[in-house]
Amino acid sequence: MTTKSITKSRWQKTARDDDILVALARCPLTAEEILKLSQTWSQPFLSLRRVQERMKDLTTAGQLHSWRYATTGPGGARLYYKLTLAGYRTVMQDDHIEPPTKRFFHEISPGRHRHQRALSQFIVQTYAAAHHRGIKVMDYHPENTFRIDCGERPLWPDARFTLALPNGTQFSYCVELDNSTESVLSYKSADSISSKMGRYLVDMVVMPQPYRVLFAITGSSDRLRHIVDVAGQYKISEQSLSPFYVVLLDDYLAHPDAFFRPCFHSPQNRNIPLLRSQSRQFQIASPFLERPKAL
Repeated sequence: MTTKSITKSRWQKTARDDDILVALARCPLTAEEILKLSQTWSQPFLSLRRVQERMKDLTTAGQLHSWRYATTGPGGARLYYKLTLAGYRTVMQDDHIEPPTKRFFHEISPGRHRHQRALSQFIVQTYAAAHHRGIKVMDYHPENTFRIDCGERPLWPDARFTLALPNGTQFSYCVELDNSTESVLSYKSADSISSKMGRYLVDMVVMPQPYRVLFAITGSSDRLRHIVDVAGQYKISEQSLSPFYVVLLDDYLAHPDAFFRPCFHSPQNRNIPLLRSQSRQFQIASPFLERPKAL
């Protein structure tokens, strides 16, 4: 198909367009993130230029909006893309469906740019890591669309999803992206890390299916250790393991095999893979599974 601008009436949707629109229903993405994510599709993009051309076409066709992030990096402030109402209805195949949140199609406020960029990177890496091992990401809920009622104030995770492994095993996770803007330990603030952990624990006690909460940290190792220490105070029972895993975002993004890279931390274990107990299924040599050598 030509890469020239196309009108709404002339737009011919392709399978790769479907992949783009589905990806943007999860979270806003830059062209660079689309390029990385496309490596999990049946028809990946081969260059950033082709991504940018197709995103321009979809914008002209009324399926996307674009704005610039206020945060800068190599190459300057990047465009990020979101669905329009028409694009969302294309994804959902429903001409009357309404958006899941009030600001789902709106420009992101500058104060949220750093949060959104980090969260989008985490989500793209999760899908890439799953594809790397033949794992399926299921039941995905975007930011602020999954409500957890747990006392006086509900929780709205930054993301919620389930990993379905080839052997049929499933693991569910909620994601909390931490940019060091909230207190770690505070019994007065409902937005503190400790308050969120306590409310998640209330929900876990009554939920029939267990799940874990992943805290992705953009700050320092000291903050990570502080959050891990606070997580040690929260268990479903005295015999149970902590349901909270903490990871530095940069460590999570550093390797394509992110689920099996020992970059996660819990009160009981430091430097462990997210799917440590499933390493044997994937024939992965793990120092945590090896027997000690005879003396």
